[in-house]
Amino acid sequence: MNKSADTFSIRHWLAFGWQSFMQTKWISMLFSSVFCLVAGILYWLLLGIDADLVIFPFIAGFFLVAPILIIGFQQAAALLVQNLKPKFSDLILIKSTHDKGIWFLIFILCICYFIWITDALVIYGLYFGIEPLPLNEKFFTDPELRDALFLYLLYSGLMGFVTAIIGFLIGVFSIPLIIHQQLNFVKAVNLSVKTVFSHKWLMLKWAITLVSIMTLTLVLALPLLVVVFPVLGYASYAVYAQLIPANVHNSNAS
Repeated sequence: MNKSADTFSIRHWLAFGWQSFMQTKWISMLFSSVFCLVAGILYWLLLGIDADLVIFPFIAGFFLVAPILIIGFQQAAALLVQNLKPKFSDLILIKSTHDKGIWFLIFILCICYFIWITDALVIYGLYFGIEPLPLNEKFFTDPELRDALFLYLLYSGLMGFVTAIIGFLIGVFSIPLIIHQQLNFVKAVNLSVKTVFSHKWLMLKWAITLVSIMTLTLVLALPLLVVVFPVLGYASYAVYAQLIPANVHNSNAS
């Protein structure tokens, strides 16, 4: 695809996400408010012990588990496309004959998340020790702390980037493929990776869009998560619907 087609596609996905959210706003906000509450409590606890810098890996790690959290929005979006009205149960229950594949994928992504968090905390310990440090003006006026902050963000960011790529590759399409087309785990992950590489520049722009919107929300406007998260969750269905053939299961069978 050319640049204009990519831009149009991303706008279309986000527009679909917004329209779907507006049709399901009460159940969507109720569902996403749980994650907003959990994030708010986590922020409050970490800030309360002056562990400001530890918030960074938890925010970055959110992108690893995001594919798990949007399973419900994938199911609800499919119902909306069929002119059916989703219920709250559609957001919280996994409805697939290959649900074992989804649970295994959840296990893998959670392992990636804990590896990332553990590595980030180890790197934090290397540069700042075991005592929590508040993020204040000292990090900008003290050359030693400034260098340590830069290296901490650099190395933990690089490790998180690699882990996030793995999570994105295996999760972005495999979950909808398991849910909507009843593929098993191996076929779903294989097709997910192939599809990402087949549309690598478009998917790179989509990933940057997701990271940018979610980072701004998590850092600057956490309460907006109750709206932003469902919109992006529903938009993920539009990504799947546009890039994956509807009859891929039958094609593979034949």
